Amino acid sequence: MGYKKVNADATLSDATTSASIGGLITVIGDILKTGYNKICGYTKIDNRPTGGATNNYALQVRSESGNTSGQQWGIDCEAHLKATGTASIRGTQGVAVVDATFTATTSTLIGTYGQARVDGTIAGASFMAGLYGLIGPSTAITATHVTSCWLDSHQANAVTGEHDLLYMTNNGAATMDQAIKIYGNNAITALMSLNTCGGMVEATAQTGGSSKKIKIVIDGVVHYINAYTG
Repeated sequence: MGYKKVNADATLSDATTSASIGGLITVIGDILKTGYNKICGYTKIDNRPTGGATNNYALQVRSESGNTSGQQWGIDCEAHLKATGTASIRGTQGVAVVDATFTATTSTLIGTYGQARVDGTIAGASFMAGLYGLIGPSTAITATHVTSCWLDSHQANAVTGEHDLLYMTNNGAATMDQAIKIYGNNAITALMSLNTCGGMVEATAQTGGSSKKIKIVIDGVVHYINAYTG
């Protein structure tokens, strides 16, 4: 089986890398990892070992950038809707599942995992984010809801242990300035909207019992929200 290498200008190269399909190692493209390989059409990767075989991944992507400016993508994925109708699209889908008949103990299931790490040095007006959710500049939108981050749970059965929609932890030694920072650009009407929240919202206010204050910062000035036990 032969593979034709595609040059950076999208022309075909005369250099061909061959490998046997079904062997332990199959190489497609430039062994020096400098070639540009283009796959057209549908591509499906299956890694479903049986008999207890262990494999750490079905697809691994490693990218090293020597660029001193601009943007480098480890994986660039776009899904375009090109038909009028009721179809939905997902740019990237991550699903972690414990299959039926199997038991996971002291395990962690994460549908999608994002990490930003600096092993060297980052300075200046840089920005780090483990996950970034963006509603891009769009035409006028008519929709039920538009949100940069949607947290949802379809769990119907009882959960032994704490059950949350948002769980934030600081496991580092550095002290954070705040757990949540909002830059509103003077264009956000309310801090939050509570709808059908009878389990957390009651009709009467509490002013008695022991009290504590929660520190918040508004326009650089420390303020406090009072909380009462009863």
